[in-house]
Amino acid sequence: MVDGQGKRVTIRDIAKRLGISPATVSTALTGRRNGVFVSEETRKRVWEVAREMGYPLERLRAKTPKLKQVALFCTSYHWSLIFINAIMEFANNLSQRGGKVLLQVENDGKSEVALAHELYRRREVDGFIFLGSRNSNDELPDIELPYVVIGEVPEGSEVWQVCSDNENGGRIVGEHLWNLGHRKVGVFLMESNLLPSLKRLRGLKSIWERHGFIFPEDWVLRLQTEDEHELAEKLPKFIFDGDNLRFTALFCYNDRVGGTTLKCLNRLGIKVPEDISVVGFDNEPYSELFHPPLTTVEQPFSQLVSLAVQLLEERLSLPPSPHKQVILPCRLIVRSSTSYATKNGA
Repeated sequence: MVDGQGKRVTIRDIAKRLGISPATVSTALTGRRNGVFVSEETRKRVWEVAREMGYPLERLRAKTPKLKQVALFCTSYHWSLIFINAIMEFANNLSQRGGKVLLQVENDGKSEVALAHELYRRREVDGFIFLGSRNSNDELPDIELPYVVIGEVPEGSEVWQVCSDNENGGRIVGEHLWNLGHRKVGVFLMESNLLPSLKRLRGLKSIWERHGFIFPEDWVLRLQTEDEHELAEKLPKFIFDGDNLRFTALFCYNDRVGGTTLKCLNRLGIKVPEDISVVGFDNEPYSELFHPPLTTVEQPFSQLVSLAVQLLEERLSLPPSPHKQVILPCRLIVRSSTSYATKNGA
């Protein structure tokens, strides 16, 4: 509280020691922006010097900024009924606390980043939640922006993040299919959301590797979109070798692709699960309404959104904390679209 000469330590004293403006020190200590940007490195350094000089930091803890306005960003290809329900629940809870949610849908991650910086510069929001995986660092804002990502981020990114365990999700699908006798499994990857796709594939392949088998690259079909026309065009060439099926099971990127796969297989006269088993991902509400009901992997969407809000509040808390990354487990939901392997593709 006082320096070695008995003088009370002020924000101006800290600013003079560091060679920065008092407004920058105030922003770093209180979280209130005061019209200036403060990098994470500067924020931490201000707190270190404040401790060294004896500034009364305990008074700041009662002034931790509260989330009043949150911008929630979602690229168009990440929409999910489960996420929509979770977002509505989050918006309702925040409104009851006197807060507001700005929902912004963009076509790509880079557009989101540019708009986020502009909103923060204009001081229109307190923090950001980015819904959906970020496939490159270009889709991540600068670290001084208070934000949390719900989804995968590139390895090594120092980002506040919460996501499902996609790799283990693929692993439990692999174990399920292996135990049913499936040895040849086709996988649908989504190029527009590559990071979770690759992790799910890696988890699936690990089961084959555990048993001493190689999972060939040509067992993977890369889709550009979730559009039915693309899948309908590519599916026959992928699953047939002459008149015979190449696979006894298919692992789809998500439930929407899984449902489209069921439709396309039906058009081809292929029965599920008698001729081939099908697995989806997400456990969307409609997945059990397919014919047959779809075996899938359940992601804890509501928990992901709630935890992201908690992390965002912690991100704004005092004193500064290092970035956090939290991974939540998935759960296999077994329904009628999977059964024991047939001789086809075996």
